[in-house]
Amino acid sequence: MDRAATKTEALRAPSVASGALLRGGTILLLIAAMAVLAGCGASQRRQVQTFDGQTFRGSAKASGEDRQYFVASVRDPRKSIDGAIQAAEYQAVKHCINLYGTSDIDWEIGPETPKDQLSITGDSLTLTGRCKDI
Repeated sequence: MDRAATKTEALRAPSVASGALLRGGTILLLIAAMAVLAGCGASQRRQVQTFDGQTFRGSAKASGEDRQYFVASVRDPRKSIDGAIQAAEYQAVKHCINLYGTSDIDWEIGPETPKDQLSITGDSLTLTGRCKDI
């Protein structure tokens, strides 16, 4: 009987070990899948816009107490003045859409302003205007 018991234990041992391996493999597979999905989400959050073949860091924010007035600026306009103007306009439009649901803007210094009259100070181009409220 000892031999029969030994054979039974020998037959069970691989299935117990393979069950542990299967659980470990499943956990690793789930971790890998979560990492892939997390990577997909990160790439969707950061969308890079190019203007005239260049990328520009920029922002737009309310200016003063009236949130409808804004200042939109982009860095390093020397890469491409046309691209910088487009990038600053993009920031302004995004700002107005987020706050007021419209892309209508009354420009003080805007994309139609002659290039020699644009506000370029230091390493940044600035556009100013007022979001139209709908």
